[in-house]
Amino acid sequence: MNKHLLTLWFFVAAVSPGAEPNCGQSLVDGSTPPSTVSYIYPRQTVQPFYQWENNDGYCGEVSMMQAGLNNGQWMSQFNARLICGTGLSQSGPNGACAAHHNQVNYNAQLLIEDPGTGVSGPNTYAAAALCLSNSRLAATTFSYTGESTGTTGYQQYMSWVKQQVIAGHQVTMALLSNGGTDPQYDHEVSVIRIGTNHSPTDPTYYPDDVVYFDDHGVYTLSGEKFTNNPAIPPGAGSDSTGCTPYVYGYTFESLPQTRAGANRKGAQGYSIIIPGDGTIYTSTGGDGYSTVPIAGPHNYGFSVAGPEDPTSVTLPVALTIVGPTETGGLWNPLDPIAGYDYENPIIGTSLLGKSCTNTPPAEWMTNVVLQATVSGLVPGVSYNLYEYELPSVQGVGSAAALPVPVRNFNANRRLATYDTPFTAVAASFEQTITTTSDKIIVFRCVPASAP
Repeated sequence: MNKHLLTLWFFVAAVSPGAEPNCGQSLVDGSTPPSTVSYIYPRQTVQPFYQWENNDGYCGEVSMMQAGLNNGQWMSQFNARLICGTGLSQSGPNGACAAHHNQVNYNAQLLIEDPGTGVSGPNTYAAAALCLSNSRLAATTFSYTGESTGTTGYQQYMSWVKQQVIAGHQVTMALLSNGGTDPQYDHEVSVIRIGTNHSPTDPTYYPDDVVYFDDHGVYTLSGEKFTNNPAIPPGAGSDSTGCTPYVYGYTFESLPQTRAGANRKGAQGYSIIIPGDGTIYTSTGGDGYSTVPIAGPHNYGFSVAGPEDPTSVTLPVALTIVGPTETGGLWNPLDPIAGYDYENPIIGTSLLGKSCTNTPPAEWMTNVVLQATVSGLVPGVSYNLYEYELPSVQGVGSAAALPVPVRNFNANRRLATYDTPFTAVAASFEQTITTTSDKIIVFRCVPASAP
């Protein structure tokens, strides 16, 4: 969800290798981010993931996918959009691309705000709460309807972000970009860590706190100029024509902006809207192509605590793509920062993210090697690791939910595709599978004594 993202300025944090000399990641708009005494991390490490840019971008879908990977789940960006249950396919109903001059249906993108809360039009759209619930992830969204306006409201939002990271949750924030057009947010990013000079258990807003996030590779460089988001990340493998920064960091006090302020000449690459109560115009819940008036703007975000498991019997499971994938018999190269966390082929026909399409990719990645790592085990205790392999997403609304149990996992073992009983000999256990990118793979691990 990039809302026609056009960007002229950027900044980078965290040093990583890149193919070009300009790809060094040590500058934040001309200066290094201030050092802090300590860092606050989510429970699982957030690995950058490169998003598709076609259909106006998949940033919300990738943010949810990252949370899924860190909770034992894999699904393509294609399925991550369908899991929202809008029935809008990838960019609207069939024929919409041609009828609207290749303008995608904005309501098909994973957006954060909830329908019926005064911040959208009347039409169906992909709302994060339902997308996450259908993905069988336990999540909450920021309570934007009760937030204050002005800088006080912004500080409430950042305090919520910090509180969620302290709790170990994976947080997605909504940002403005320099050159963007939406009155509330242009882009959705995944929080990697928060630097602080205060107690790492204190959720209080402090101006000198620093938030670091993954922007999913939307800002790409070729020389010293921004370029379109290509199919394979610039700098991957033998590609030396560009680089992808991915990781960005800002102090809390540097982020609040108005829409006009975010776009001013020389402004930093990303900022966060200062909430208000005026009349603005949003595409969310409109007819998919034009705007509707609402009161705002507001801040938005969602936080994933883990798999949906109200009885709290599941063990943490993280998935990692551990080797090169193949597309059409050719190996996909390693990205210097994201590794193999990107999808090739792209969706659509444009190598530079210009497509509007309702059809799946022409082919899927093969040789996708996923390593499932279960942690928090007690040596000597017996466990069951369940793998659910699903071919696709079907249905509208909550009917699109993954057919994966959320309780009584052992009693429902027949629903699993594979069942691996084991007795822990250490605090962690690993299992590797090979699959294709069109499949949906979900792992759940529970004690053998659980219901």
